Formats: sequence, C-alpha cells, structure tokens
Amino acid sequence: MMTGRGWSSTGLRTVGDDETLWTVTDAANLLGPPRLSEIQVRQLVKMLNLEPRGKRRVTPLGQPGRHARVYEAEALIKAYDALSRAT
Repeated sequence: MMTGRGWSSTGLRTVGDDETLWTVTDAANLLGPPRLSEIQVRQLVKMLNLEPRGKRRVTPLGQPGRHARVYEAEALIKAYDALSRAT
C-alpha cells in the first residue's frame, strides 16, 4: 500500500526465512546473469504490479529496524526469464 510517506507494510504478515519468498535485495542477488540492480527489480515489481505476500525483518532481532516486503520468488523468476528472453 502506498502512503504519503512511501510504502507501508501495514496488514502484511511477518514471515521468517522462506526460500519461496524473496525481498528485492534477494532477487537482485539471485537473479542473473545478467544481474539486475535493486532498482531494476523494483521496476520489474512495479511493471508487473506484483503484490507483496508478507514482510520480513531485515535487521537483527533486538535492534530497531524495518521490515522489507517479500514477493513470490516464482513470479520474479518467471518475469526475469521472460525479460531475459526478450532481449
């Protein structure tokens, strides 16, 4: 959900380590070659209108921090595959 200050993770369930759910950073690190930047992955998510499936804590427990939205890895892989074949 988009707010006046950016994206909100309100209402998303918190997930732990799940290899079927990737953050934008995960996707940028795992997709390739050629490798995509985090900005390119965000653009891909936006172009495909992918909805987050939850949120994952990205800072160590006990420290203040934020949660990152996670997306279905399969959807990101399929999108990347289609994009890489088109070029």
